[in-house]
Amino acid sequence: MQKKILTFIANNGKLLVLYSEPHPEHGEGGWFLVTGGIEKDETYEEAVIREVLEETGLVTEEVISLNWGSIYNWRDEICEEHNFISFVKPGEIILNEEHSKYDWLDIEEFIQRIRWDDDKDLLKTVLENALNKEKYFDKITLKDYRECKNE
Repeated sequence: MQKKILTFIANNGKLLVLYSEPHPEHGEGGWFLVTGGIEKDETYEEAVIREVLEETGLVTEEVISLNWGSIYNWRDEICEEHNFISFVKPGEIILNEEHSKYDWLDIEEFIQRIRWDDDKDLLKTVLENALNKEKYFDKITLKDYRECKNE
């Protein structure tokens, strides 16, 4: 099973959304977040910090697990993805090859723009808590999407 991370990036009450063009390696594209795999001997938090730096050039000050994630099929692999929020230092955003543009949005705009195939009301509640450094889920909650169609 491939271990992965997904992180929401926050600074001054705003959330960062990244735009990706459709790409065979990264999927259908659209407005989304920083995601990535866990490298050998790396913790989830270390992966979050590395991926944020690689994909945006931003330095992470604090990483908080949201106790939330998913299990899904991606190509020929089963992925277990854990969600985090990363509070970053202000700085210049330097996008890598995965993204072509970005925007800092308040939570309402963020929820409207992001490509999110599940419950956006739950997403909003989780993020409102996360921006206050509180957790919505007391224990780790992973939704299993393996019975759904592959993306």
